[in-house]
Amino acid sequence: MMRTRRNRRTAWPFAMAWAFAGALALSFVQPSEAVAQSQCAEYISGGRSNPASGTLVGSRQVSVTGGFSSGVTATITSTFYVGAYRMHHGGIKDFRCDTYEPWGLF
Repeated sequence: MMRTRRNRRTAWPFAMAWAFAGALALSFVQPSEAVAQSQCAEYISGGRSNPASGTLVGSRQVSVTGGFSSGVTATITSTFYVGAYRMHHGGIKDFRCDTYEPWGLF
């Protein structure tokens, strides 16, 4: 029986292809940005300079789309969560859950 010798130069591209396929598979497993932001804080407070505080009563996902057209059309969509908080002074206010900036009309 004759033994054949494998070429070591061809093994490297296959190893790189397997590494790339593994990295690609891992990228699909990681959670998306929207999922990571889905949890709004149960309680918020403005701190010493802003004593307003509130308790979370609900949240919703918001998508904002904007774009332009100048021969080529482009649109950008931003998705994030907004939490509704019952403020301790009595009203309900909405805040973005990623930045905790006020959201909507106040």
